Amino acid sequence: MLHGKALIFTLLSFLLPVIFASAHSRSYPSFSRNGTEFQHLVLHPDPSVGLVYVGARDRLFQLNALDGLQLEQEETTGPVSDSKECLPPVNEDNCPQARRTSNHNKLLLVDPNALELITCGSVHQGTCQKRNLSSIRTVLFSTERPVDTQYVAANDPSVSTVGLVVGLRGGRTVMYVGRGYTASHPPISTRHLSSEPIFSYEETAKLAVAGRLSEYDHHFVTAFTRHSYVYFLFYRRDIKSASREYRTYAARVCLDDPSYYSYVEVPLVCHSASSHSRTYNLLQAAQVLPHINTFLQKIFVYQNNSKYSTKNGPVDASALCVYPLDELDRHIDSTRDLCYTQDGREEGRGEVAYIEYEVKSSCANLPLNTLNAYPCGSDHTPSPMASRTPLEAQTLWHTSAAHLTAVAVSVRDGHSIAFLGDSKGTLYKVYLGQDGTVEVYANNTIHLNSPINSDLVLDQNEVEKRPVAECGDHLDCQSCLSAKDPYCGWCVLEGRYRWECQRGSLQEQWLWSFNQTQQCLSIQNLSLYNISRGEITDITVSVEGLPSLSEGELYSCFFEDTETPALLTNMGVTCSTPDASYLPPIGHGDGKHLCVCSATAADAATRRKSHFCNPRKCYGCVSSRWGCNWCIHQHVCTHKRTCSQGATIYSQNVSEECPCVQKVQDSSLLPVNVERKITLVGRHLNLFQCILIPFLSPSLIPVTLFNCSVGHLDCSRCRTADPKYGCVWCGGTASSRCVYQDSCTDEVKHTCPAPVIHFLDPISGPVEGGTLVTISGSNLGQRAEDIQNSVTVAGVPCSVIHSRYEVSSRQDCTSIQAAVLFTFFFFFFFVALTVSFYNLDPVLNRIVPQRGPKAGGSSLAIKGHRLRTGHPNEVSVLIGGVPCVLYIIFIFSVFDINLSSLFGSGGRIIRVSGQNLDVVQEPKMRVTLSPPDILPPRKRRSIIRSNEMSLTRGMSRCTVNSSSLILCPTPAVGPEARRAGVKVQFLLDSLHFDFSTVGNEDFSYESNPKLHPLNQNDPSKPYHHKPGSIISVEGENLDLAIYKHEVEARIGERVCSVKTLTRNHLYCEPPVQQPLNVHADASCLCVFQVRMGNLNFSLGRVQYDSQPLSTFPLEAQVGVGIGASIVALIVLIIVLIYRKKSKQAMRDYKKVQIQLENLETSVRDRCKKEFTDLMTEMMDMSSDLVGSGIPFLDYCAYAERIFFPGHQDSPLRRDLDIPESRRQTVEQGLIQLSNLLNSKLFLTKFIHTLEVQRTFSPRDRAYVASLLTVALHGKLEYFTDILKTLLNDLVEQCVAKNPKLMLRRTESVVEKLLTNWMSICLFSFLRESAGESFYMLFRAIKHQVDKGPVDAVTGKAKYTLNDNRLLREDVDCCFITFKMVSSGRTTTQTIPAKVLDCDTITQVKEKLLEQTSKGTSFSQRPHIESLLLEWRAGVAGHLILSDEDLTSVVQGSWKRLNTLQHYKVPDGAMVALVPRNTKHLLHDSHDYMPGEKTPMLDDGEEGGVRLWHLVKASEDSELPKHRKGSVRERGGERAKAIPEIYLTRLLSMKGTLQKFVDDLFTAILSTSRPVPLAVKYFFDLLDNQALQHNITDPETIHIWKTNSLPLRFWINILKNPQFIFDVHTSDHVDAVLSVIAQTFMDSCTIADHKLGRDSPINKLLYARDIPRYKQMVERYYADIRQTISASDQEMNSALAELSHNYAAEVNGLVALHELYKYINKYYDQIITTLEEDSTAQKMQLGYRLQQIAAAVENKVTDL
Repeated sequence: MLHGKALIFTLLSFLLPVIFASAHSRSYPSFSRNGTEFQHLVLHPDPSVGLVYVGARDRLFQLNALDGLQLEQEETTGPVSDSKECLPPVNEDNCPQARRTSNHNKLLLVDPNALELITCGSVHQGTCQKRNLSSIRTVLFSTERPVDTQYVAANDPSVSTVGLVVGLRGGRTVMYVGRGYTASHPPISTRHLSSEPIFSYEETAKLAVAGRLSEYDHHFVTAFTRHSYVYFLFYRRDIKSASREYRTYAARVCLDDPSYYSYVEVPLVCHSASSHSRTYNLLQAAQVLPHINTFLQKIFVYQNNSKYSTKNGPVDASALCVYPLDELDRHIDSTRDLCYTQDGREEGRGEVAYIEYEVKSSCANLPLNTLNAYPCGSDHTPSPMASRTPLEAQTLWHTSAAHLTAVAVSVRDGHSIAFLGDSKGTLYKVYLGQDGTVEVYANNTIHLNSPINSDLVLDQNEVEKRPVAECGDHLDCQSCLSAKDPYCGWCVLEGRYRWECQRGSLQEQWLWSFNQTQQCLSIQNLSLYNISRGEITDITVSVEGLPSLSEGELYSCFFEDTETPALLTNMGVTCSTPDASYLPPIGHGDGKHLCVCSATAADAATRRKSHFCNPRKCYGCVSSRWGCNWCIHQHVCTHKRTCSQGATIYSQNVSEECPCVQKVQDSSLLPVNVERKITLVGRHLNLFQCILIPFLSPSLIPVTLFNCSVGHLDCSRCRTADPKYGCVWCGGTASSRCVYQDSCTDEVKHTCPAPVIHFLDPISGPVEGGTLVTISGSNLGQRAEDIQNSVTVAGVPCSVIHSRYEVSSRQDCTSIQAAVLFTFFFFFFFVALTVSFYNLDPVLNRIVPQRGPKAGGSSLAIKGHRLRTGHPNEVSVLIGGVPCVLYIIFIFSVFDINLSSLFGSGGRIIRVSGQNLDVVQEPKMRVTLSPPDILPPRKRRSIIRSNEMSLTRGMSRCTVNSSSLILCPTPAVGPEARRAGVKVQFLLDSLHFDFSTVGNEDFSYESNPKLHPLNQNDPSKPYHHKPGSIISVEGENLDLAIYKHEVEARIGERVCSVKTLTRNHLYCEPPVQQPLNVHADASCLCVFQVRMGNLNFSLGRVQYDSQPLSTFPLEAQVGVGIGASIVALIVLIIVLIYRKKSKQAMRDYKKVQIQLENLETSVRDRCKKEFTDLMTEMMDMSSDLVGSGIPFLDYCAYAERIFFPGHQDSPLRRDLDIPESRRQTVEQGLIQLSNLLNSKLFLTKFIHTLEVQRTFSPRDRAYVASLLTVALHGKLEYFTDILKTLLNDLVEQCVAKNPKLMLRRTESVVEKLLTNWMSICLFSFLRESAGESFYMLFRAIKHQVDKGPVDAVTGKAKYTLNDNRLLREDVDCCFITFKMVSSGRTTTQTIPAKVLDCDTITQVKEKLLEQTSKGTSFSQRPHIESLLLEWRAGVAGHLILSDEDLTSVVQGSWKRLNTLQHYKVPDGAMVALVPRNTKHLLHDSHDYMPGEKTPMLDDGEEGGVRLWHLVKASEDSELPKHRKGSVRERGGERAKAIPEIYLTRLLSMKGTLQKFVDDLFTAILSTSRPVPLAVKYFFDLLDNQALQHNITDPETIHIWKTNSLPLRFWINILKNPQFIFDVHTSDHVDAVLSVIAQTFMDSCTIADHKLGRDSPINKLLYARDIPRYKQMVERYYADIRQTISASDQEMNSALAELSHNYAAEVNGLVALHELYKYINKYYDQIITTLEEDSTAQKMQLGYRLQQIAAAVENKVTDL
């Protein structure tokens, strides 16, 4: 029960409402914050810590409950820029509608295992943070770019959110979250807390709702755990009922069920006890009652059982109801069992259990062992389950005064107490008896009209700490019992309330406050009430109803702290008084209390008072009320009647009988150290025999003791003492002192000694006088008048200030103006004293600045000499009569010193930096050496005493360089400096700076450097130096304490520049020429000298070596000269010839360059013109698209063309072909097959079984994969899980062989599944992002190709990117503008239309139809074969034009197709497209016809005649049809043509389309907008697979990503625009798209393609662009890798939304039927595989497949 007690105290020790002083006399610890709305509160899991956490709007607070709710920390959480429509991170770019939004605290939970605080707000889509419990300012986890599965709380302040932190097996910690409807987020989910990604939920760890969440409108109240389950309490709309009323539900899920297979919810109904028809149906608050397996809930309902107001308004009717949890579990288990094994039905009651939330599942008839095998469900069991039968209860208590808003329940000693809060701020305390009695024993108005929060801890303004019961306020038993509080009780033996006494848990030892039949214990009487302290007797205490004691326990009586044993009697106890020696002393006045009746010796309970007399004086003794007597001789007060000795003064006698002393005769002044006889006057002194005890007198007798020497240290002060004391100055000069006159044994001095002056302050003053001078000394007179005219300065009187005069020791006087005064004279009693006093004349030199603002505030610097004259506080500055505040008179300071180590020889310059250093007059540097600290103290003292190493000092004079710099040469010291303590000081006039306070390092001396002679072998000989080289000097300790720029090296008077200085070498660069010795003979060599501080080194003489004279013979010199001349002549001739040839080559080069530039200019101009025309056309088309839009296919058509590209009759276009007699049975079987496919084990076994069959072709694999895609389209999360499993198997296979080949071809089911999965996930990306760029590119290609001639037979065009489809001929053609007749319903109008005169009639019809049907999708247009081209030639009539007729030109075996040139149709002709007679028309529809595209007319033979249009096809049979064409395709007669001339058409086409290609690639590869979630998710999956299989080669991972996205999706889309658009793709447009698709694929590969002369022209065309595109791809992959990982939960949420959005577009029954055909084909192999797997046998997969086969085929199985 202690646990229950702790729980309830934790829950109820904090209440929000404020208790005002007017309502209650007692105040409670509280915390409030104006303008802040408190919303949640939690406590630290360790009660001893005492921390409280409050979640509020825009704030988090950390309070200390142990310190009266003191605020420890506060954290601001809002307002922030946010919008409900925007996903975080929110900024102006991606969310322009964002506004400053308050952040409401939606969840505040404590993770007790990790000691973390979890906070969730309403902004940023309800994201959460983890904070440190010790400091809420420390954020342990927060994501800046959360995914949608990390959106935890509701982003609406009015929508409820509840949470629960639970520790699972395995050490994992999760958070269960229930949230109301705000978006498509699940109402209940399980969030990660201890694993990544934090706050995200698993792919299936949620309550799946297939219906519209807004219809249900969940409102969660609480969540809790019990045993191995988690429970949620909420109310929602019952959409199954006709009234759609709100009802309360309790839901349960297994803790070990991560997929919510075990989810069951049952309705709760609470009936009124008085009227069964009245129900309370809206849950408001709930709490689990500990230890008795029930939970209490308070339900608040409106009159019409609706959440919203009615005509009559809401009714404040509320009730308290109890539901046993065991009964709730039985009800939930019954619902689950019925849904598992009896189709949810119960005999006689119909359907009791059903599947809720419109999930495509149903209650089943599974074997009975399913209940034991899967108590928490599995993937084959139905879910989520619900009950139609409610769990009912009756109200325990109700009220209509106000609706209840909060409930908390406590159990104390088997008694249940409920605390109920209502909307008007009233707190009810309700006792719930075990016999069903309910009694409200207290109700307090906490805060009027302020609702109590459902936590029963908060309202909206303030937090207050209040105990559940104030038992401690009742200090006595009667007060405790009168409180009538179930929490309180009174310990009768210990005299305190129950929970503070040791016997509080024992029966019959305490009285329960709520039981009014009990009475407090009381002492009836005592046998004695007064007794003396020393008297020993027995006292009988009468007490009724004393509790029984345990063995070994006794009652005791206490007098104060003295214990005596008590004997228990029938009437009470009897105890003896203690011995007086054990009792504490008693002071004057009343006696002490006797405390009795305490069990053991723990505490005492006071019942009666016993008084004892113990006064100490006679008067107090006999006058007391206790009857005490006074013994004079023993000097004691006693209770005895007679004293053993002497007389006795009895009680109550008059005080005059007591002896006393009244006064002292004669004087009361008594000098110390002097014996004197005193006489006392009193009464009744004759009663004393021997001694006098004066302190017995009731009054004090004053006597004064005095000492003359105290305060009279000199003669003058002694003579000023009061004459009544008789003090005199006694003794000679050395031992004189002030004593009492009778104590003086020497001569009494009547004249005081001469005065003595100790010091003057100040010692200087201005010559004008007026300086206040203080003279301190002794014997300076006894009064101020004594020295009034005695002080002079050079004969001039110094005026004495009487108010500041101190007898004998101090006097102040003011000097008078004098010219020059140097001596201070003091005359006293004809004794003259002379003290030096300086009168100085301060001189002001200048003031800086000399101008300033009139408003003041400027800082003035006054410079001059002798400014420190007189007292600083007497110095004043006036400007225009206005005082100027004086800060300081003399300022300079030192900032930095550059050196810290020196040689002992000194001379190194130290730079002292500071400010105002130019005011220093005599700067100096002083070095003090002291014995080393490492010596023992005794040895150091002996060394100093022996002067072996006394303190030495070195001094050097410094130079002031500027106001901020002083240069100080270091003084020289001896070798002892290395081991001595060094103290360096800078003496700046009177200011001293220690180096240790300014420098950054310790100052030290190093050994002096040593330099070796240049010529070490023989220093007497000169050193030979080779000009141009460096002089190297060897030495020791060269750089210990000097830098190279401080070293000076010279050769004579010339400088040898020091380049490098190391520890043992000095390198310097000498002059170029030999320096001359100016001080001696010019023939003398100069000496090489080095100066380092004060050290000068002469290292020897230096001699420059001269160059030796040439010894080359003259004849040889002449021969060399002639030979050199001949060589020079030959070189000159060669140069002239080369120059001539170079000029000729340059002329040829320039000529070729001009030709190339002309060609480039021509191509550029053509590209520019073509691009301008194209952009104009595209702008016109864009304006057309504004009205018509891009002709996107709907999802069903898109999926059909992607999933089944080679099937004309796809499963998405047809219905189930089953006889009506068997349709229902077959459909039921197919539904069972759909459920069976939900088993991951069955599906993987099924796929692997098919793939190992030899007859299962690649076409079958792709077809089965698409069928599975359609069948699982409604469960894309599950589809993705299967894809991941199969992909993992594929990776393991490929890693064992060649991992780079994975996903390159469609050789397995998973590869086609991946293609379909990408197509599904990227459909919206195509429509919203990349589709527009792709459509603009498609239209640009079509427009550009159609602008030039296109051969209708070979498919070759003038404008193309494919060199195999390049028309390598110059075809004469020109544009013709027709007047196209368009007939409407009421009018006929003409539309201009452009065509080429070289176009065939079919090409003309296509172009006319294209131009006249803008805004109409291709499938809505008439087929081209259903129309005829009619030329309306006026008088000539109407002429039907066709490709072939009798007028066609035939040349041998070649027949040319008719063109407009053939018919000589003029420009501006009027034409019309008229319907053809469709009697024999074969192509009567525009349905998508898959397969290879071919030109309009093949070049086949018709009766031996071959057709041609612009060029005749090559006779080369080695090339395939319609792919012929090369640089020499026209044979020998064309061999003379330069193919590169025609290749410029490719460049022209490329340049024209470049912008559109770039736009498309940018749209696909851009990461400026969010990358499609599926791409990020799958790329992360590939990265994880590579990591699991230890694949570190980045090229392999790059290939995987390329094969999965560009190859499997984008290349398929780029080559087939008809997959996404409702358009027709001609063969020549397809050829261009193939080149672009190949370029895109080349850009996605890492390998560099080496291109040369023989490389394909298509690759050469984009050779310069592919590197740029590769960079885009690499950046695209890198950006995706760096973005936040896409979690399974986030992906599943997106997939669930896709499944929901496209559910109506896909019919899976036909796909399931087609899939069953493969099951039937390989039935035996599949059954065998399932029977061989033990898990499949346990799950009865084979049995279920046999059931399906029996239903679909009506086949007899082994059932």
